[in-house]
Amino acid sequence: MAARPAAAEDCGHVADSTIGFVVGVDVSPRARWFGGIEGRRCMSDSTELMLRFEIGAGSPRLIVGGRVRPFEKDGDHGNAESLGLEAGALLDMNTRLGLHLAGTFGGHSAYLAAQSAVFVTGSDQPRLSVLAGLAPWTLIRDDVSVEGRPLVHEGRLIRPALALLPFARSAEDRAVRDHFTSSAQFEMSSVWTFLRLAEELAAVGAPATLIAAALDAADDEVRHAELCAGAAGGAELSPLPMSMARPRFTARSTEALAILAAEAWCDGALNEGAAAEEARLAAAETTGATRSMLASIAQDEARHAELSWAVLAWLFEVAPASTRAAIAQLPSLSATVVERQDPALTRRGVPSSEITAAARAHAGNSARSRLAGLVA
Repeated sequence: MAARPAAAEDCGHVADSTIGFVVGVDVSPRARWFGGIEGRRCMSDSTELMLRFEIGAGSPRLIVGGRVRPFEKDGDHGNAESLGLEAGALLDMNTRLGLHLAGTFGGHSAYLAAQSAVFVTGSDQPRLSVLAGLAPWTLIRDDVSVEGRPLVHEGRLIRPALALLPFARSAEDRAVRDHFTSSAQFEMSSVWTFLRLAEELAAVGAPATLIAAALDAADDEVRHAELCAGAAGGAELSPLPMSMARPRFTARSTEALAILAAEAWCDGALNEGAAAEEARLAAAETTGATRSMLASIAQDEARHAELSWAVLAWLFEVAPASTRAAIAQLPSLSATVVERQDPALTRRGVPSSEITAAARAHAGNSARSRLAGLVA
């Protein structure tokens, strides 16, 4: 199958498209408040397109442009990676054309900016302003599948960039490719999650059987990533740096045990339980090699969920009070919006939103029941 190099990493954990608001103030040529509404389309983790309509501080105007964050990269994430440059064009209600330039700090859904508007028609002075943008809700939610246990680093979900994205001829082929490519990224990200978990279990003195099971789970996730990349037509991923698997603590403490408890419940008992059920249900709707692949993944994910239950059981033995407190206020799985999907995609292994909703409901209900028995 013909392939093309992926031009950029996909949008990671953010929504591909958002709609939000901006509010700002002109600082030159005179102070004036303005506001507006904008839509942004994420093209990669570091680039996006924008369309904004502003009112106030002069004639209403339409701005179209793009933003790039040149310091964005995989691995450790610092403030420099939130710096961006934005450029575009504007047209106001008086049909005056101008250039839009801005420096930004933030991401796809929330940011601060210092911007300028230089008119190329008319005699107005350049406008200099500062503003804030916020997208409080998601316009389009592209991926409704269960994510399993991808790596979370400093509050941010991390998954490897694409090195090669296969060519797909039809819309159906592209949808299948994109689903399994995303799955491969999440599965590969989970490798680092389990490598880190093994190190952290060792640091707090957990039984050797739990540490070994975490390492076995990392091996499983490598295989899952390879299977999903193959189902995507031969997608290739760039591995994350090994530093991402570095443990967050090196000795037992109340905080360390609380972190392990919270993640065992949310990421393991709930998310991996839902991922196992989703894969099982999806396998039942397809045939051939894809069915065998999903059934195998379902069995492995169920075993990974059992690892999390074993971790929770051990934590309740060694630190019952802090373990109970750590998970007491944590949310359950969020509900899935049910949307219509082409049955052809379901037959090719792409889980429908009905399957995902059923998997989440089953995992949430069974986990809450099991937890009640564990803490009794």
